[in-house]
Amino acid sequence: MRVWIVNQYAVAKDQPGGARPFSLARELALRGHEVTVVAASFNHWTRCETRLRAGEDERLEECDGVKFLWLRVPAYPGSTVRRFLSMAAFAKAVYFSPTLRAMPPPHAILGSNPHLFGALAAERLANDLGATFAFELRDIWPQSLVDYGRMSEGHLAIRLLRRIERHLYLKAAAIATLLPASKQYLVDHGADPSEIVWIPNGVYLPDLPEVSPAPGNRPFVIAFVGIHGVANGLGTVLDSAKILQDRGEGGAVLFRFVGDGGEKQALVERARAEGLSNVEFLDPVPKGDVPGVIAQADAGLMILKTSPVFRWGVSPNKLFDYFGAGRPVLFSVEAGNNPVEEAGCGVTVRPDDAEALAAGALELARSDPGRLCEMGLAGRAYVEAHHDLAKLGGTLERMLVNAVSRVQDAQ
Repeated sequence: MRVWIVNQYAVAKDQPGGARPFSLARELALRGHEVTVVAASFNHWTRCETRLRAGEDERLEECDGVKFLWLRVPAYPGSTVRRFLSMAAFAKAVYFSPTLRAMPPPHAILGSNPHLFGALAAERLANDLGATFAFELRDIWPQSLVDYGRMSEGHLAIRLLRRIERHLYLKAAAIATLLPASKQYLVDHGADPSEIVWIPNGVYLPDLPEVSPAPGNRPFVIAFVGIHGVANGLGTVLDSAKILQDRGEGGAVLFRFVGDGGEKQALVERARAEGLSNVEFLDPVPKGDVPGVIAQADAGLMILKTSPVFRWGVSPNKLFDYFGAGRPVLFSVEAGNNPVEEAGCGVTVRPDDAEALAAGALELARSDPGRLCEMGLAGRAYVEAHHDLAKLGGTLERMLVNAVSRVQDAQ
């Protein structure tokens, strides 16, 4: 079976960013399918052009055993308007790509959000080529824009996105969702409940290192690895760091931030202005280097600002990376699920509460090494049982094969 996965923000293994499209594509390829990931060459996390030379609009290449078609889109450093223009440009590039039009037509095209324009282009392309269209829900657009207060429900852009959203749900022969509690939302907005499949994020078990003992750092290192965005609420971490420092306990915990994002520079400047010696900021690393970075920490940090958007659940890559590395997790999220409680592998505190976060950090820092080891091993066992990418790839394969069969039978 030939499959195209359309996701503007997909990256190869040697790049920082979300590796889910690559990982699932690799699993499909290992099962004998011919898979092409269609992505933008402008990296969303580093804000840099990564693959195309001057004068190139697209390039097909193989990256770590997976075919990628890189498409040029405009850069959008720090500009919401320019980012929306980039989304539209990506959709146009997908639909009119000479390379895609010249390739043997696929049996299935999986269009992924968060933004809906690329998925809409995937749906239109599937219609033109006689392929089965499937949709992947990574974030609930446009509802998340409303929940974050960026636009009102009556905004013209939201009304347009609602129409696109419903169109995609109706046209999709199958819907893969990362969010464990999102089924009712999808049904309420036009999806067929029988076509919805939960496929969370996961880890590739052969890539995981053996669980090593925590380094026993002094101070105790709690690492946040990932995007430094508004939704993460990392200002609360700095508030906690200041609380600890002002109490004379700044030497007990070091908060380590690894990655990049729209909020990073402001966070760095604030930490410098307030003289916070118990935080440090490191550059983003390729996905393949993440386990080593986490292994150098004593615990991982999963934090999100309180928002109604998380009532459908969360499935962040970084959380399962922490689990896979065998490190306990400080979890500060209010969501429709709590994997840390389910796994018994860390400490949960109220979100948006700097005092609670500081207390949770100290609880971990003062825990017996044996307890920390038990929590880390519990997380590792949980991710092996529930978030093995080989198993998740098999779930995606069955979903796509069944969707193609149903469409063919109906014709």
